[in-house]
Amino acid sequence: MEQQTTNWTKILSIVVVASIIVSLITVKLSGTSTQVAGAGVYDKVVKAGVIKSCYVVFPPAVIKDPNSGKISGIFVEALDKAAQNMGLKVDWVAEVGWGDQIEALNTGKCDIMGSDSWSNSTRGKSAEFIQPLYYSAINAYVKASDFRFDGDISIANNASYKLVTIDGETSSAIATQKFPNAKTLQLPQLTDVSQLFVNVVDGKADMTFQDAGTAYQYMKNNPGKIRNASPVKPLVVYGDVMMVKKGEFVFKSAIDNAMIELLNNGFLDSTISKYEKDYPGSIYRVNVPYVVPK
Repeated sequence: MEQQTTNWTKILSIVVVASIIVSLITVKLSGTSTQVAGAGVYDKVVKAGVIKSCYVVFPPAVIKDPNSGKISGIFVEALDKAAQNMGLKVDWVAEVGWGDQIEALNTGKCDIMGSDSWSNSTRGKSAEFIQPLYYSAINAYVKASDFRFDGDISIANNASYKLVTIDGETSSAIATQKFPNAKTLQLPQLTDVSQLFVNVVDGKADMTFQDAGTAYQYMKNNPGKIRNASPVKPLVVYGDVMMVKKGEFVFKSAIDNAMIELLNNGFLDSTISKYEKDYPGSIYRVNVPYVVPK
């Protein structure tokens, strides 16, 4: 009986030790898995020394020379400088459409959308936003001779009116969220945003939504064609941000820190000043988070 008890004690001890070993292995593997999942893009970028960036052409954030194909702009200079400060470089791999941005991140076509996106809630479901470089006011624009919506822009929320938007672009989100009862004319993703105004001028739509800078450029080249139907208060204000894949917080944190450094040390301010003269009143700058003592 005593021998049997001893045997059972030995067996129990072996089972306990085995359980502890299995638990330790499980914890270690779990921790490793979590680390990889949380730092996938970051680890790949650091190992390669390169950030693969997709972009949408949208001045003054991203400007593309029609002859050389070379890109420039506030966002291009900011990401290039941030990468340089991190000991990396940027490969601007592909131009994509507004509605293709999230897919490009999810499929690994690029590590970051290095161009300008507005931080709306629809995109926030599917991507992480980088620290805003600045903010944009979005207004409603109508034909220059159209005064129907003056004083009450909500009149356009009616099936009697048609709003022109671009698929996957913020104009489409604004139409859905603020004017759900209106009809829409949706243009393809790669349509130049100037076509929004062209459709209003041609009478194919009653209204569209766009930032003040883009509208200014159109009105400068086409005087007397469109007007701002919401001059007193912008329809919405959005942060102008880069995007990374949903859940890539390690990579997001690294880019955030790099952008905050550019903000605090004046690089963003001086870069915006280079381009702002061509888009007067359209860029709402981000204040630095400190006050210089007197």
